[in-house]
Amino acid sequence: MNMFRKNLLALAIVLPTFSFAQQAQNSSYSNANNSQTNYNGFSSQSDANLGTITVSGQKKSEPNKTFLADSKKIEQSNATDLKDIFIDTVGVQLGGGNGLSQHLTIRGMGEDQVDYVVDGIASTDINNFFHHQGRNMLDPYMVKIVEVEKGTGAASAGFGATSGRIIAETKDAKDLLREGQNLGFSVRGGLSSNKGDQEAFSLYGKSDDNLIDAIVAANYVHDKEYKGGRGYVSSDGTDKVGGSALGNRSLYGKVNLNFNEDWTAGISHRREENYGERNLREEFYFGTANDNPQYKHRINDTTNLYLKGQNAGFIDKVDAQVFSMVSKSELQTATPKNTATGSNINLTSNIGEHHSVKYGLNYRKTTGKNDVDSAVKQEKNEVGAYVEGIWGLADDRVTLTTGLRYDHFDLKSNGESSDGHLSPSVGVIWDINDNLSLNASHNRATRAPRLYETQLTSSPVSYADDLKAEHSYNNELGLSYRQNGFTAEASVFQQKIKNLTLIEGGGRTGRPTTVSSNGGTLKNTGYEGSIGYQYEGLKAKAGVAYSKPKLDDGVALDTIATAIPMGRQWFNSLSYRFDNPNLELGWRGRYAEKAAQMVDTGLTSRGGGSDTERTGYGVHDFYLNWQPTGKDDFNVNLSIDNAFNKYYRSHSQRAGQTALPEPGRDVRLNFNYRF
Repeated sequence: MNMFRKNLLALAIVLPTFSFAQQAQNSSYSNANNSQTNYNGFSSQSDANLGTITVSGQKKSEPNKTFLADSKKIEQSNATDLKDIFIDTVGVQLGGGNGLSQHLTIRGMGEDQVDYVVDGIASTDINNFFHHQGRNMLDPYMVKIVEVEKGTGAASAGFGATSGRIIAETKDAKDLLREGQNLGFSVRGGLSSNKGDQEAFSLYGKSDDNLIDAIVAANYVHDKEYKGGRGYVSSDGTDKVGGSALGNRSLYGKVNLNFNEDWTAGISHRREENYGERNLREEFYFGTANDNPQYKHRINDTTNLYLKGQNAGFIDKVDAQVFSMVSKSELQTATPKNTATGSNINLTSNIGEHHSVKYGLNYRKTTGKNDVDSAVKQEKNEVGAYVEGIWGLADDRVTLTTGLRYDHFDLKSNGESSDGHLSPSVGVIWDINDNLSLNASHNRATRAPRLYETQLTSSPVSYADDLKAEHSYNNELGLSYRQNGFTAEASVFQQKIKNLTLIEGGGRTGRPTTVSSNGGTLKNTGYEGSIGYQYEGLKAKAGVAYSKPKLDDGVALDTIATAIPMGRQWFNSLSYRFDNPNLELGWRGRYAEKAAQMVDTGLTSRGGGSDTERTGYGVHDFYLNWQPTGKDDFNVNLSIDNAFNKYYRSHSQRAGQTALPEPGRDVRLNFNYRF
């Protein structure tokens, strides 16, 4: 491929990775006495770029979960949203400009199959207002840990874990306080040449007796219309991408009451807002009157009341919560609103030194309604229960996971529908020796039908009488190898989703009523691979991901948000950290091979409808992190994203050539300081 010729080092690193995978489903805990294991497998020591997870006395039981970043990695980056964190993650793609136009895929599976889970709360349906709109607006600086779960989840994964989840945990005050400090303050700021700025602060503290700790934070990001890459010209003759400007404002607060070392109760609240003049359809840019740009204001409010504890008799771990989510879209003509309330109870009991059982209950009620007189209210109730055993066998060289989950939903609008289903799961990790492990899994999960787009419920919406939940089946094989700073990960997968939910009608097929019905079977096969090497301050890594989703009933994948056809994805990176000064320099390359023919949105009257080939691309970024004090309390980050000013569209977008182009060259300077 021509894109690789720009950098011979990229070839040298990438080509050997064809049969190896990064997926940390493959990154098992090799022994219970290992005190630190990096989920990506690059190092068992503290890794300033990737972060480290501390593990004590238990084996890895979720083989398809990959650690992406901790607070240290985020602070040492120019991340202003989660897109910046996923940028070099095997099997995860996120593109489409800024904020609400962004579209996430995991192994080619789109947003209708993927959940964002923050502090145990999934945002399923809550942001489903009109066509595609971004599902997450979380301030990355307030994130303690981010993980991605690929493929169908195990029994304990929660509702609708059919094709993957992004899992984030927010910070407590203790995550920011320095040793001996009871009160702290942090500030952040940044500038982007293409084109925007950021200002943020947080205040945090704890009482002398550690009984109470609290944190409050605010973040403001102002993105103007950015320029496309070299050669891009918009319909008005400029190099700016219309409808790409966006304001982002987020507020966050959390208070913990620490009864003792074992028990904590707390409450948190997040408000996330996006606002600006945006295209009617967030993910499309036609450059015509059909874009119909107008001012929009999106507001998400999430409140979480939780209890966490351990050593409660035969229950070794307790994680319980009740939550409320309210999301609304303030438009010129209407204000559609979605709400979700629910609770989760997750318990763990250990059986001896080598076995444990997870079990729990989940409940969620979701409603959606537009505020026009003719709007139809939609309501969905879901209940779930699960039990999952984790068994350490053969002197803890083998970890066997067995699970069973039951989910039931009731859905009401003009019509009613309900369904319930049992989903078993089984997985095994075999640590052949301290360096090599193999894993295999078969997971099943269900996903209740999604609420229809709330902004369009002024038209009748009904559900087929026999509407059922989608059923996902996922088979996976993988391996993990690490020795003397070298790691290799590999996986192959085969997924099938039956009873796929499709939307028909609403004027497009001549039906006066929009009907939600089951529409066939989706199959997805593929592989992922990565290798990495670390020696002192030098780090190198590379990976590849390939997926091929297809439907069996002739429905074009690009007309739905369930799966996206895309070319094979590659990435590689090289970095070095100096001790004095405390400085890291790095480079990463991101590549996509051209994809097969696809129908470009099917909207002939709106600038699409023709067959087009998804063009391949190669993008290079350079970055620098400097810690002037020699410690992690002060970070200065400089990056040159898309350094060669490539004009391209991410393959994660279902809109094809009518998707928003990605930003051209962008020089970004950010800093964060903790007093």
